[in-house]
Amino acid sequence: MARLVALGDAHLGRTHLAHLRDEQGRNTREEDFLRSFAWAVQETIAQEPDGFIWLGDIFDHARPTYRTFGKVLVGLKKLSAAGLRGVSISGNHDTPRVRGTGSPYAALEEVFPNVEFAWSMQARSVELAGVKVHAVPQTLGVDEFRAELDVAAGVAGGDATDLLIAHVALTSLPVSAYGRDINELEIEEGAFDKRFDLVVLGHYHAFQKASKRTWYAGSTDAFSFADRPADAGPKGLVVIDTDAGTVEHVENPGERPLVTLSVESSGLGPGELVDAVERAAKGSPEGSVVRVFLEHVDSAAFRQVRSEEFQEAVPGALHVQIEPDVGAESYAVQGAPQIGSLSSEWAAFVATQDLSGLERDRVLDLGARYLESAQGETV
Repeated sequence: MARLVALGDAHLGRTHLAHLRDEQGRNTREEDFLRSFAWAVQETIAQEPDGFIWLGDIFDHARPTYRTFGKVLVGLKKLSAAGLRGVSISGNHDTPRVRGTGSPYAALEEVFPNVEFAWSMQARSVELAGVKVHAVPQTLGVDEFRAELDVAAGVAGGDATDLLIAHVALTSLPVSAYGRDINELEIEEGAFDKRFDLVVLGHYHAFQKASKRTWYAGSTDAFSFADRPADAGPKGLVVIDTDAGTVEHVENPGERPLVTLSVESSGLGPGELVDAVERAAKGSPEGSVVRVFLEHVDSAAFRQVRSEEFQEAVPGALHVQIEPDVGAESYAVQGAPQIGSLSSEWAAFVATQDLSGLERDRVLDLGARYLESAQGETV
């Protein structure tokens, strides 16, 4: 029997709510993800497992900042010092589309011989604590993924438990609940064809059992409200018992709370809207991101309320996001369309872009300086 800890999507380096910074000028949400990753490393060690697996998208993109890369180095050093071996794959966010550009995992495997990294779009099957782990990383397309899956299945079988790890979207799950993602590989579960005893996947951020043998570990923290489909549980990591074929979820006690509220707003004036939001949000967890749907709101009344007034109505919230008359549709945490200053609009735009191959902070800084210069010329 082997007990393995599986860590899903950490997306280190991702930023949300670009205008929110801590006392050192760091993006608050980016710090959330780094802190949750550090918790996951410590919890892995505390579980005293026989090994660990990482299910892709540890990094939000294939060229992380030095600071982000350093945090992963520290985490792997702690796991190595604890005597733990592991297997890791790359995901759709942190796999370079051109092999010649390199990969952060290529650098990590030069330093940590205790971890097998599958990142070069090729399957690897390795022994981990008596389990045969078949690691199929992100590929350029579904056909390539199927081919690598066949390679892994070709060496499956025997007395050892065959555990498949991959980073894909299953066609059996509703797209409306999760949305599409960049470079996403979508595949039917039948492609696994009972060739593996257990399947643990990365990509979808909600912990869930997809079938009798297939699980999603989920993410370590909440990234957006799309991470919260109906009945989704807390974020964290999972512990796999390969003998019993069970997967146990361990909750991250420090994840950023996301709260969704609905306020019937028909006939309410500007001040009444603010009061209604304050009443509805009372009792929300400290530091939470609060989303409020204003049902049947009068557009003229809504336009008279500054976004700052809603924020002030919920003083304990990190951010208050107001959605007028949009029902239960999911939106990303970065917020509803609201027009702010040029610099804040630029920061919000950059926060939502895939800037693989570019230095995000440099792009943000160059754009901000250009806008400041342009504004100066119009005065």
